[in-house]
Amino acid sequence: REHSSALNQLAGEPPAVLRSPGEIVDDFTASTANGEPVGRDRLDAPTIVGFLSPTCGPCREQLPAFVARAGQAPSGRTLAVVVGSGPAADDLATELADRLGDGSVVQEPPGGPVATAFGVDGYPAFALVGPGGRIEAGGFDLATIPVLVAA
Repeated sequence: REHSSALNQLAGEPPAVLRSPGEIVDDFTASTANGEPVGRDRLDAPTIVGFLSPTCGPCREQLPAFVARAGQAPSGRTLAVVVGSGPAADDLATELADRLGDGSVVQEPPGGPVATAFGVDGYPAFALVGPGGRIEAGGFDLATIPVLVAA
């Protein structure tokens, strides 16, 4: 994967870290930090989704911007997915739940249902998902994702 990523960068193409814009997210079922079920049907209005790993330096670098972006978005229009297990993943999930609310955070192991549904292949990964689970924008840089602003 690293070799392919390096070749893509040399060719001027950013590496794909999740499904492409226009694709539909697969159905999935997961639970948020407060036990609320979440699936593709929750993505019925534009939603920012971020996939973060506790062992990922770039994830930590973009975390403040992700939290700020979530603060600008309408309530319930952000979903953070912490990928990993163990104390570091638990701490990151707790930090995000404290900042975003328990209903906006999912913690799952690598290869979990949400990351699989989005086709995540690297971290961080961010997406703007529109009605019906259609990816409108996505990539490893949060700056490429349009800002959602609460009315």
